[in-house]
Amino acid sequence: MIGRGVLLPAAFLAINLGQVVPAFAQSNPEAERANQVFDGAYEGADDQDDDPTDIETDLDESFAKPGAIFPNVTLPGRLQYEAFKERLWENYGLRFAFSYQQLSQYASARLPFATSDVALGGWGAAELFWTPIDRGGDFEGGVGFSYAYRGQISGDPVPAVFGATVLGSIWSNYEWTSWDNGARVENLFWEQWITRSFNFRVGNQGAQAVYNFSRFKDARTSFTASPFAFQEQIPYPTFGFGVATTWRPNQTTGPYVVGTINDMNGDPAALGLNWNTFFDERQYFYGAEFGYRWTRPNGEFDHIHIDLFYADERITRDPNVLPNEAGGGFRIYGEKQMGNVVAFAGFTHNTARGGGISTTFAENTLTGGLAYLNPFGIRGEAAFGTVWSEPLEDLFPGFEARDQYGFDAYWRIQLTPNSTVTPGLQVVFDPSFNPAEDVIVIPAFKFRVIL
Repeated sequence: MIGRGVLLPAAFLAINLGQVVPAFAQSNPEAERANQVFDGAYEGADDQDDDPTDIETDLDESFAKPGAIFPNVTLPGRLQYEAFKERLWENYGLRFAFSYQQLSQYASARLPFATSDVALGGWGAAELFWTPIDRGGDFEGGVGFSYAYRGQISGDPVPAVFGATVLGSIWSNYEWTSWDNGARVENLFWEQWITRSFNFRVGNQGAQAVYNFSRFKDARTSFTASPFAFQEQIPYPTFGFGVATTWRPNQTTGPYVVGTINDMNGDPAALGLNWNTFFDERQYFYGAEFGYRWTRPNGEFDHIHIDLFYADERITRDPNVLPNEAGGGFRIYGEKQMGNVVAFAGFTHNTARGGGISTTFAENTLTGGLAYLNPFGIRGEAAFGTVWSEPLEDLFPGFEARDQYGFDAYWRIQLTPNSTVTPGLQVVFDPSFNPAEDVIVIPAFKFRVIL
């Protein structure tokens, strides 16, 4: 069944690889440099440590990267295209990127009433950032914008429902959702710097782009399971009107503080670009993050932070049917890098029921794991993470949910300078809302192309 989900990746590989010899089978100076830290090709652009899911990170990733298995497989005219992008930035302060990513999953078991054991989702995006004010200066200002399609690409459901809905699992793959199989504006905000240590954003945005950092949280290329990616165990909403601030006196080493207020009723699928609920309903997610980063001269870094949060009730996403109760909590998370190895661990405590996306069901969640960076000199990482989640009590009247355990493992592989592939495997033990099953095995494959 999963074969349907690999048709597009297979076609992509067949068209692009041709007769190229894998880089790991020969001397490859680019692969040998894969352990370096890459700052992107937009010279003079903001060099703060952006979150992996932020627009500005995508803009930097849209240039060809070294360390690929097939370093010479590129689109015709790539050098001219990238030179054009650099000229737009230098002359007009405009940066842009296009990407397409796809995830296919198969589940060894499902709820009795579920109709599919295969999930297949597509996700395409156009992103840009225009900086017309004081570019590179202390009072730089610009607008960020993204327009994205998320949805089905076959008759199978999107991976986001491979959670409580289909598997009876307390966590899902939420970011691989559907905007009613259409495209929506996800980001439309103004970012303003006030000195190079403080900035704020106002407008349509997602809290996860600035809040709850992890270098492995990008569900398009890294972990897929939500406790490591979107973190639906935190009751924040999806895209909607919000205000976010960041204070970072040193861009590489030292303390930082993030604050965010977001509309609990942001719903791109049902409401589109709609800011009325932020001002009319006044139901918000409040988040604050206090962190510290230690960066070494070779680019390695360690990281620790604590998140505090509170979420109001919501009026969207079936508020009278699905769990919907205000609450708050905290998250502690840290990463320790030792050469190519990164150890990470986190704990989240939450009392909100439902949250902004209606599927915040866990009271306590514990995660931990290891990642090995750039295996065999290939840009990317192989990672393994374990997770335990304890459901909120009396979440669904008359049903006693059980603690759920599991792990998620993947290998992000830089296939060509502009594409990655990520095979992965989730295993769920004792799914909280599926007492008939003790183990569910979920192999996955995803790929991404960004230009």
